[in-house]
Amino acid sequence: MPDPQSLLDRVLVGRYRAVRLIARGGMAEVWEGYDDVLARPVAIKVLHPHLAADEAFVERFRREAIAAARLAHPSIVATFDTGTDGDVTFIVMELVRGRTLRDAIKEAGTLPPAVAVPIAAEVADALEHAHQAGLVHRDVKPANILLSEHQGETAPLLRVKVADFGIAKLAVPPDTAGADLTQTGAVVGTARYLSPEQVQGQTPDARSDVYALGVVLYEMLCGRPPFQAETELATAVLHVRQAPPGLRSVARQVPEDLEAVVLQALAKDPGARFQSAAALRRALLSVDLDTPAARAGAEDDAVPQVVRDPTPPAGVPVVPREPTPSRAPAVVVAVLVVVAAAVVAFVARDGGDGRTGGGGTSEGRGVQIASVRSFDPEGRDGEENEPRAPLAADGNPATAWSTDRYNTRQFGGLKPGVGLVLQLASPTGLGRLAVTSATSDWAASVYVADQPADQLAGWGEPVTSRSGIPGDAEFDLDGREGGAVLLWITDPGPGRQASVSEVSVTAS
Repeated sequence: MPDPQSLLDRVLVGRYRAVRLIARGGMAEVWEGYDDVLARPVAIKVLHPHLAADEAFVERFRREAIAAARLAHPSIVATFDTGTDGDVTFIVMELVRGRTLRDAIKEAGTLPPAVAVPIAAEVADALEHAHQAGLVHRDVKPANILLSEHQGETAPLLRVKVADFGIAKLAVPPDTAGADLTQTGAVVGTARYLSPEQVQGQTPDARSDVYALGVVLYEMLCGRPPFQAETELATAVLHVRQAPPGLRSVARQVPEDLEAVVLQALAKDPGARFQSAAALRRALLSVDLDTPAARAGAEDDAVPQVVRDPTPPAGVPVVPREPTPSRAPAVVVAVLVVVAAAVVAFVARDGGDGRTGGGGTSEGRGVQIASVRSFDPEGRDGEENEPRAPLAADGNPATAWSTDRYNTRQFGGLKPGVGLVLQLASPTGLGRLAVTSATSDWAASVYVADQPADQLAGWGEPVTSRSGIPGDAEFDLDGREGGAVLLWITDPGPGRQASVSEVSVTAS
């Protein structure tokens, strides 16, 4: 095989000049380069020669360039050019000064919420732009998030760039030739950041990127991802079977409302997560970061992760310090789906180790609650205090989800009710729903269905209803078989605002 440097020099001589190798990945190498025509530094991504002989890999590589070139956003690495010359296939991209988020976390250990939240919000903004263009990234992780310094009016500012759409999935017509180059049932991504549906071989969508960003945010705040095991396979399976540890049990400086946002992004059920990256961004920006704990370390060293590169001689591009390769290799093995499915089936039989909720004192075997989300079908956006919904099953009675405060006990005449949807880990016969609440004289109905419905009519008839509830309550579910439970609040009480501290479900 020819020497890579001489091969690159031979093919790209003329407009693009190679300078040095700066990174090597599973599919390609990234070189520092220079564009002689436009007189600017560039990054040149070159497909490995042994893969360039594979038409499928070349087509995937070409798709990356086409997909990325559609994305014009300040927080996405720009794509300038692509081409093939002999046995060399390459993409020319923006050269970003700075470091990866992976390097920043490794060096700092944890990032203060006042630093981590703005980074995550910028990534969410970039992902929303990609999703609107019909593109799902599928490999959001710290190694693919670049941090660079940008000179503001009075001080340097941190700029975030999302990179590497190499395994992204384009939303193209299904009858298009080669539309989806990923084999059906194959798992594509990095184990630490895979969504549960990716582990199980299902088709990822924008909510899969939301989940991965939730993992990244968790890692920024806690110094480690929520799921780690000895092998890639074991790590991937944890995304399906295990609830993430509470952030505040690891990092006390994390505000409660920020913990709620992260845990909602990490919901096992895609329907219980933020339904778009834009929704996640809005929730992040609504978090109160004006507290000493949230700001800790942010004022004195707001951007310690940025490398200030010296000014180079004229004509030589400025390049980042070579990033530390991620130790979590990409998982691109169809067999993982088979093994994971077997483990998931076993977990479904033995009940797993996930949450069962903490409310009430009902006897009987606890039923695992996979996720909790708010239910407001006649509201403006279908949600009500959604970031706090997971607090209703976090095992901590001191935290709670609550409705908005209304002008009347009839919800101001705006709607017949509002509620919480409990997605269960697996369908089963249900005995009781226990609710811990500080609200007095409230009313509710409870519904059971195989799967959550978007509208109240889709839940069928209520299993039971109660009014004048003095506070905590137990609802008899009469052995009804189902995989989802709806607590539908029809009267928020005299305070015109109902709260739910904990919910739990027992089997019949």
